[in-house]
Amino acid sequence: MTAALTPTRAAAPERAGLTELEAVLARLEWNLLDFSRTALARGSGMAGSPGSVRFHYVVSGAVEISGGESPVQLDAGDFLMLPRAGARRIHALQDTVLASGELEAATSAGLPFAAALPGMLVACGFVVREPHMGPLIETLGQEFGGMRAGNAVMASRIATVIASAAVRSWVENGCAPDDWLVSVRDPHIARAVAAMREAPGEPWTVDSLARVARASRTVFAERFHELVGDSPSRYLAGLRMEQAKDLLREGRLSVGEVALRLGYGSDAAFSRAFRRHTGMSPASWRRESAARASLLTA
Repeated sequence: MTAALTPTRAAAPERAGLTELEAVLARLEWNLLDFSRTALARGSGMAGSPGSVRFHYVVSGAVEISGGESPVQLDAGDFLMLPRAGARRIHALQDTVLASGELEAATSAGLPFAAALPGMLVACGFVVREPHMGPLIETLGQEFGGMRAGNAVMASRIATVIASAAVRSWVENGCAPDDWLVSVRDPHIARAVAAMREAPGEPWTVDSLARVARASRTVFAERFHELVGDSPSRYLAGLRMEQAKDLLREGRLSVGEVALRLGYGSDAAFSRAFRRHTGMSPASWRRESAARASLLTA
């Protein structure tokens, strides 16, 4: 009698645990607040409204997005995520179809991880690295505009998958800075980083940040430098300059109002700090930025 053969399945390789990237993605859940699909004729443009977290995906064509440190060109299949979205200008380099949306962190647990993302996250060749994302983005539009029960929930779940894939692609392309995973490596330091990012104009000191991190002053300062690679004061100065450039570029506030919003006691103190960082006065930098923007949109 011949014994029956039982099919066997190869065992999945054992894993020691979540990688740091997986730990971040597991906590980053998003609600989709808005979604649109826009056709742009070559040479036309549109304003990208400020929002919580914005994204743009080029379905076809090519665009240039200005308003950040330098213009970014996106071709068909590219994805751009703006975790701290200020005003942007979108200029079509060809006849283009652009899918855009606005997100917010779905849980308070995800806020430090969202705050740790860069001001501009570019996933070039997104649909080449993540070929199943193109159809998902098409489905996202259908769910967001649908009238069935659960459409909003489904759209947010799909948006979370798409945003997670964009972050993964960004990391795998080698674009992520070394310190962006501070949120995973030490949640206490992450609280201090998130507090500075959310309110860079507050009069933060090492003592007050240590309280936010629930650590002693000495332990906090040493651990912060170990993880971030800079002192809390220098890190805060860099954040303020990043925010100052965004505010100056938008043009709604005077130099004095920008200085006040970012916690500087006087225009002169702000101007000195800005010049050290950029080599230019705030007024000169604003004029040069406006001139560059006008050339791009001419």
